[in-house]
Amino acid sequence: MLTFHGKQELKDQRIAQVRAHRLADQLVHGVYWEKGKGCAVGCTIHSGDHFAYETELGIPVELAYLEDRIFESLPNGGAMVWPERFLEAIPVGVDLRGTHINKRFVLALLTDEKRGLIPRLKEGAAKTEALELADFLRHGIAEAQPTQPPQRIIDRADRAYRADLAYRADRAYLAYRAYLADLAYLADLAYLAYRADLAYLADLAYLAEILLEVLAASAAPHLSPAEVTA
Repeated sequence: MLTFHGKQELKDQRIAQVRAHRLADQLVHGVYWEKGKGCAVGCTIHSGDHFAYETELGIPVELAYLEDRIFESLPNGGAMVWPERFLEAIPVGVDLRGTHINKRFVLALLTDEKRGLIPRLKEGAAKTEALELADFLRHGIAEAQPTQPPQRIIDRADRAYRADLAYRADRAYLAYRAYLADLAYLADLAYLAYRADLAYLADLAYLAEILLEVLAASAAPHLSPAEVTA
């Protein structure tokens, strides 16, 4: 599955479409697609079917859910330009699953020097586990076959997953889809558990910036994970 099915004109058309919706004040929070108005996803595919990102645009459905979540969490100023920035950051003709985009994203969330989790953690068990998780992700990106994370990571991820099921159905579904696609959902959920005490859900703007950087870097999958957000 190649982004925009390898067609620059398709990318240009969808960027123009979401820009037109923004200029017409038709980008809104809380609505997928109604009466010519909608959220980031709605204004991109004119429906609320996240799976259309794969069939229409060659973009993994997991990224559609992530774009959606970030859009709904951004204030109006950042939210209105978010769909354009998201599409612009995605290179044409790249297999995002093949380049392990989700693993790269979570790795960047963990290791980014300015905004990542690991630089903020004090020495101790949590930092040790976070470092192990980062190593697991690096191996998963480098190897053709998926690797098994340490049992402590699996246990923590399982608890986070169960909590997700209880209060955030959309997030749990995203995690399940990522698991099916072998996109390191264990790592993603473990990261959420680590980050909870920092109340990161209050502001997802930094998540958006890291995602854009990693998407742009996906055009050069030969880059090492450490170079993704350099």
